[in-house]
Amino acid sequence: MIKVQPLTGDHDRNGFDCGVDILNLWLRKTARQHQARGISRTFVAVPASPEAVALYRANGYGHIEQTAILGYYALASAFVLTDDLASKFAKRYPNRIPVTRLGRLAVRLDLGGQGLGRFLLADAITRSRNAALSVGSAGIFVDAKNDSAAEFYGQYGFSACREDPLKLYLPMW
Repeated sequence: MIKVQPLTGDHDRNGFDCGVDILNLWLRKTARQHQARGISRTFVAVPASPEAVALYRANGYGHIEQTAILGYYALASAFVLTDDLASKFAKRYPNRIPVTRLGRLAVRLDLGGQGLGRFLLADAITRSRNAALSVGSAGIFVDAKNDSAAEFYGQYGFSACREDPLKLYLPMW
């Protein structure tokens, strides 16, 4: 009972803690500024209804309110050099290709391991594909923060780039 929606000033950014300071601070201090300037768009997972909030509370999450951010991701447009991609992709494209950059993806620390990251990634991929129907984007590019994050993306079809295994690419077409 979760819905994903664009970040607004009504969402409780200060109550979000994924356990990674840089991701927490980016959400609190930078996400809305980037939206206002057209740099990126942030989407947040929130309880879908008052009933969902009640269910969280019944399961021991008494601090979750209707405006609580359960997880988030950010999308932006970017270009990548095809020489950086895995060779199986590089030969399909010209020198530089437009991509959708998945800049950040984070889940509340107390909700980890429940599939919310997978849910957010699926939403990000769907949203990126839908946008690519109107604006060119060959795929989704992500900078994983560490090896376990790279492994997470790899489970969903992302391939490591040639020079840096923490940079991953998923073709859309």
